[in-house]
Amino acid sequence: MPDLDLVLGSTARSITRMPTTDHDTRSGGSAPADTYSVVLRRSYDADIQDVWSAWTTPSRLSRWLGDLTGTPQVGGVVQLTMSPPDQDVATLHITACVPPTQVRARWTWPDEPDSTVELLLEPTGTTTELTLTHSRTTAATAVQYGYGWEDFLNRLTELLAGRDPAAISWADAQLHLQPLWTELLEKA
Repeated sequence: MPDLDLVLGSTARSITRMPTTDHDTRSGGSAPADTYSVVLRRSYDADIQDVWSAWTTPSRLSRWLGDLTGTPQVGGVVQLTMSPPDQDVATLHITACVPPTQVRARWTWPDEPDSTVELLLEPTGTTTELTLTHSRTTAATAVQYGYGWEDFLNRLTELLAGRDPAAISWADAQLHLQPLWTELLEKA
C-alpha cells in the first residue's frame, strides 16, 4: 500500500464559493443557493500523452476510475460507472475536448443538480500538471466531490507508476481526506 501521507501531500486542493448573481434564477424567479468550485492540482511523473490516455482510453480508465460507455466526443454523451465502492453512474455531456490538454463535460449525478467537470493537462518537461475543476457543486456535495476526486487521482498516480490502483484503500483515503475537504468548505 502506498504511503498515504506522501500521497496526500502531492495534491493542491481548494474550494471556492461562487455567489449567485441576479440573473441566476430558476423557475419561480427565486435565486438558487450559492455554488462551489472544487479544484485539485497535481503533478504526474508521466508525459502528457500517457496521462491523457489514462483518462480517455476506456480499458485504462476502468482500472482506476470506472467503466465508460457511450460516445466520447464533443456533443456526445457517456456514462461513467464509478469503480467500487460507489458503482453509481454519472452521465457526462461532453462540451469541449482538445486532445491532449482539455476535456469538459456537464456532469449529471443521481439526485443532484447538474454540475461541470473540467480536466486540464499541461506538459512541464518530463511531467504533466493536472488541474481538475468540478464547478457548480452545492455545499452538500463540494466536500464529497473533493475527497472523491482526490481518491481517484491517488489511484491514477498508482496506474501511471505501473502499480495497482486498487492498492489505495477508499476507507483509509476517506478517513484522511474528508476532514481536509470539510475544513476547506468551512473557509470558503
